[in-house]
Amino acid sequence: MGPDQAFMRDWFQRYYLSQPPRPPERMDRREFGFMFFDRDYVQRHMGFETPGHMHSFLQGQVPSHSYYSSAYYQFPGAGTMEEKKWMGADLIFDLDADHVKGAEELSYRDMLARIKVELLRLIDDFLLGDLGFDASHLRIVFSGGRGYHIHVMDARLAGLRSHERREIVDYIAGTDLNLEWVFPERTTASKTFQGRVQDSRVRSMPAPGSGGWKGRMRNGIMWLVEEMRSRDLPDLRARLPALNGVSDAIVEGMLTDLYSRSGSRDGAELMLSGNALSAFSDRRHIDLFLRLLEEEVVPRFSAEIDEPVTSDIKRLIRLPLSLHGKTGLRVTPMERDELDAFDPLRDAVPDIYPDRRVEVFVRKPSVVEIKDQRFVVEGVCDVPTYAAMFMIGRRIATLEIPLDVRS
Repeated sequence: MGPDQAFMRDWFQRYYLSQPPRPPERMDRREFGFMFFDRDYVQRHMGFETPGHMHSFLQGQVPSHSYYSSAYYQFPGAGTMEEKKWMGADLIFDLDADHVKGAEELSYRDMLARIKVELLRLIDDFLLGDLGFDASHLRIVFSGGRGYHIHVMDARLAGLRSHERREIVDYIAGTDLNLEWVFPERTTASKTFQGRVQDSRVRSMPAPGSGGWKGRMRNGIMWLVEEMRSRDLPDLRARLPALNGVSDAIVEGMLTDLYSRSGSRDGAELMLSGNALSAFSDRRHIDLFLRLLEEEVVPRFSAEIDEPVTSDIKRLIRLPLSLHGKTGLRVTPMERDELDAFDPLRDAVPDIYPDRRVEVFVRKPSVVEIKDQRFVVEGVCDVPTYAAMFMIGRRIATLEIPLDVRS
């Protein structure tokens, strides 16, 4: 174990001695797993009968990462999954920067802010909104790293198997959303020509105030109409990849249908007020518009989640109030009404880390924001212990200063 790992392990041990995490609900039915600073393997298939047993393990073994199972088992400490005897599982959602487009290009602070936007959409629009879960059943947890977890602790859900949880995932992600259902065709007029009846058909729009995905898609149309308004073709193609491969003539025809004037109102406004996709003069134009809804609107109005986590009925998830070995931050639980004001880089920094300065070596110029402080660092520098923990955990800095730099 090198000096960096020893430094972090020492502070982790101090934290666990002074602030041992609360045990999860039904602790004696959970499996636990751990990773360590001084070992290169995962230790799992563990069970604890009492909070004291769990605290003794954390304080003595000092793991770098601590996990417990979303599942409940008859025998959580058994060595194989079959022997554990599955009894049920919490419903878990994981939002991580790995699953949010463009997050990798952001600073750590901005990345966490971007994830929080997705989190709020998932909670307010889907979990508390469409799916009707009670706020008292939600456990919201900052992961200590790059995102958040949501635990839905509702006994009615515990017995759901993987395929049933997958249906919840598909709904939230808008997977295979049936646009024929959202925008059903209806006959507006019929006429007889040479003995044959010809129907005029139009696609209905969801009515104002519609719930679920119907209401979401109506809002999506309003977003798309304004997103395309007054933009030239190169700008539109850059903003909306679904237009790639579509001829200029078809795109321009669709735009003409949407934004040409009919009296004092353009086609898009008439379409919205008439609750029908009726602005289009050519079948190819409406087909393109529906393609834009499917490929551009649905992803923007769904919620980004790690899909395998939710459908996995035997998942290990981070233990709330444990510490994250790659940041030194606390895995922090909160209520929904605490989430808006929550700042991970302030509120998840353990109080036990002092302001005492520590000399570190920073490999390349970096800007580090933590605990309402901003550090511009490079080479040999001294920073508060709380910043050193974060920088060493994220491998921005090291305690090992190269000999050529020291000399």
